[in-house]
This record gives sequence, structure tokens and C-alpha cells, in this order.
Amino acid sequence: MRISTGQIYTNANQNMMENQSSLADIQNKLASGKEFTSLAEDPVGASRVVSLQRELAQLEMYQGNVDASRRRLQLEETTIGDLNTATDRMRELVLQAANGTMSDPDRVAISYELEDLVEYAAGLMNTRDAKGEYLFSGSQGSTQTYVKGVDGRYEYMGDSSSRSIQVSSALYAQSTDSGQFLFESVLSEAGIKQVGGDDPGLKGSLLEFDVTDAEAYESFMREHGDLKLSVTSGQDDGSGTSVYRYALIDSAGQVLAEGAYDETATAEDRVETFELEGISFQVQLPDSVDNPDYSISNSALIDSVTISDNQAYSDLMRLAGGEVSIQTAGDETSGFTYSLVDSAGDPVSSLAGVTVSGTPPQFTVSVDSGAGSVPALDITRNVATDDTNGPVTLSFIPADETTLQFDQPPTNILNEMLDTVELMREPIAGYPEGLTKLQERFALTLDQLTMSQERLSEANATVGSRLNKLDNAESSNMDFQLMAESTLSSVQDLDYAAASTELAKRQLALEAAYASFNRIQSLSLFDYIR
Repeated sequence: MRISTGQIYTNANQNMMENQSSLADIQNKLASGKEFTSLAEDPVGASRVVSLQRELAQLEMYQGNVDASRRRLQLEETTIGDLNTATDRMRELVLQAANGTMSDPDRVAISYELEDLVEYAAGLMNTRDAKGEYLFSGSQGSTQTYVKGVDGRYEYMGDSSSRSIQVSSALYAQSTDSGQFLFESVLSEAGIKQVGGDDPGLKGSLLEFDVTDAEAYESFMREHGDLKLSVTSGQDDGSGTSVYRYALIDSAGQVLAEGAYDETATAEDRVETFELEGISFQVQLPDSVDNPDYSISNSALIDSVTISDNQAYSDLMRLAGGEVSIQTAGDETSGFTYSLVDSAGDPVSSLAGVTVSGTPPQFTVSVDSGAGSVPALDITRNVATDDTNGPVTLSFIPADETTLQFDQPPTNILNEMLDTVELMREPIAGYPEGLTKLQERFALTLDQLTMSQERLSEANATVGSRLNKLDNAESSNMDFQLMAESTLSSVQDLDYAAASTELAKRQLALEAAYASFNRIQSLSLFDYIR
């Protein structure tokens, strides 16, 4: 094979250029300290580097979240400690004012310090973090936590949510507590509230109440549940005047109080006072009442329904749990049987004071009124050859009814303390009833201060546990970061010993190429044959 001089020059030039390029590559790696300087050199390694760098960036973000959460929780811990100190001082002042030897001026003087403490506590509840956001406003960080209204009362303006922030790949930490959880936890005085009622019947009829023994009242309502006050249109009393009957019934159907009045009663006469354990309250009874009614399921299967006496019918439905049903059994071959049952599925005839007569499927139900049995209801079930076994239910629609419930809504210690301050400034000298009322208020205030501090103590404990969680998350993140950095180094960092050896080898190869070309390019056929 002939090799021309041109080929020799071309091959020599190519070899030297390749060796120079190879030497330049290894020099770049030594200068950068990286195993590869372009994606083409190691696509798989480059992909791993990107993934590891992304992981390190996430860990750095988590650490920032840990630091931010720790600052907020430490600020909350400090604020709660200051609030506890203020609450302790409030308790001392209330106990001092409750001393029977205190005069009216003494209590007024104490009330001014209490008022200042309330304002100081409100300022703590409106604490802001380093970003200027309100610490206790829940997710409404830009909204002031408590605002003092024109009436001098404080209103919570935040929401009930709390902020959670991601501090690791699968862990979130609660960085704040809402003011609703922390401060709206004080129970106000026990009371009673009205729910429902026909307008203009019993709706809004609760006039006033007086809790004489809060513990006895709470125990009573816990035993009896919600109370229902119903007014039923009665019959003519013989003089052409309509008579209405009212009854206060507990959740078990027990009648707690009852009475009657006629349509000629004045508004003052229709104010009824109910005395229960620990409470008395007044209700404005309506001047007229509609007749009670009913609704029917499977009305096509009913021939007739007649309410014989409004009051007896109301008593019957109360005893039956609000509904009576005609149950059907049997078939066309054996014949059908019918029975009248209450809401619990028990025979209506088993109810106290109730008798059932008639030939099923026709029923006449009477109720003992105390002066004899009074017919209450006549109901007849339709009978057909293709009769079904489904029940026919008659549901009670009262003439007028309202529900009275135990009420003790949560409030904040700020407003409760302001109420106490106002009462302390009222003179009670020579007024025994006022002294009793003030002492009861002091007792309630001390209980409310205890409730407030218990909630703050609970929050303090959870803040400590969350700080521990942040410490654990930070430790884990540092371990993960060290592992990721170690893996990243093994993938992209240069092995200087191997690279230095490779540099010397490539330098030697380049020098050899230079030397060999110098020898070859000086050869000549004429020199050989001379």
C-alpha cells in the first residue's frame, strides 16, 4: 500500500490535534474540579446531578420554614408567658376586691388597674411577627386580631384556622394558634335561649331569665335536655270564649309545667313565669293559636282522619313521640291485620292514659284528661283487595311550639373583665342585694380566669411539643442534606489523583507525537540513496 507524503502530514496533524484536545479537556476538568463539564460527557450523571441539586434546594427551603416556624412559636411562647403574668395579676386584684372589708372607693381604685391590665392583655393578643402579620389571627394575618368597638367591647376579627408549614418531605408543623382557640375559650354566664317558633306566635317570646344557681341549672338541663314550650288551641269553655293550654315538656316527654288561659287575657296576663331548678324565666304567650294539624305518609291508603279534641290530640301525639302509624300484616289468603303503634313501634294502647277502640282498620283514640277520657283522634285505614303491608304514618304538626335550650356561649376574658370592672364601680353600700350580685360576679370571674389560664397552659404545652418537632425535623433534614451532598460529590467531583495521572499520560502522548513527526518529516529518498 502506498502512503503518500501528504497522507503522512495529514495523519500527523490529526493525531497532534486530538492529543491537544484531549489534553485541553483534562486541563478543564482539573481547573473546574468537575468530573464532566458538559451534558454530553455523561448524560446519566448529569441527570443525577440535577436531581440531587433539586433535593438540596428543597432541603434548604425546609430549613427556612423550620427557622420561620421556630421564630413564630418562640414569639407565641413569650406572649403566652406575658399573658399568664397579666392574668395572675388580674386574679390577685379580683381576690383583693372580693374582700368584704373593701369600701366602694377601694373597689373603684382597683378597677382602674384591672382596666389597664385588660388593655395590656389586648395589646399582647394583637402581637405581630417579624413580617408584620398578626400572630393570633389564624389565616387572616393582615387582620388585627382584636378590635375595640364603639361600645368598648373587644371583638375577635380573625378566623379559627391555624397555619401549618412543611418542614420536611412528609411532615407539616403548626406554626401558630388562632386567637379563637386561645382566647375565645371563656364561658360566659349560663343562660337560656329560644330556637324556633311561629311568627307571630311563640317566636321571640322569651322575655327575660334569671339564673339563681348556675350549677343546679346546668345539672337540671343536662338531665332533661332541650325544653319544648307548646301552646294548643282548646275548646270553647261554654261561654263562647276559646281556651288555650300551654305546656313545658322536656326531651323525654315529661311535662314540667302546664296551664291555661282564655282569649280575653291581656298581654300582661299572658306573661308566664316558669320556675325550674336554678333558673326562672318569663315567656309572652300568644293571644291566639291555630289548631294543631298533621301530615300523612301514603295518604292514598287513608279513608278519613278526624281530630276530635285539639288538646287531647296534642297530648296523644306527645305521648306517642310525635307520630302514630297503622301497621299492616298478613296477605290476601290469610287476611290482613291492622295495629296502631307509636314512634317507637309500641302499641298506642300501651301508653299511659290512652285507650284505643273501634274495629281495625278503624281506630278511635281517647286520652285521659284527668276529668275523664276525651276522644282525641279518629283514623280509618283504606282497605283494598290488593292491600300492601306498608305503614301509614300520621305525623304531628303542633299549633305553636318553640324550643328552649341551655346557653353558655364562649367569650373572651377581655370583655368578661370589663363587665367585672363596670360592676365594681357601682356603689353597693347599704345595698345587700348589690353586694350579693357583686360576690357572685367575682366568683364567676375567678372561674373564667382559671379557664383562660388553663387554655393558655394547654397552648404552652403544645408550643413546646411543636418546637421539639421542629428540632427533630431540622436534625433529619441535616442528615438528608449530608447524604445528598456526599452522593452529589461522588457523581460530579473530580478524582484529582486519577486526573493528574491522565494529564501526564496525555502530555506524554502529545510530546511523542511531536517527536515522531519531527523525525518523519525530515526523511528524504535522496538522502537515503546519496
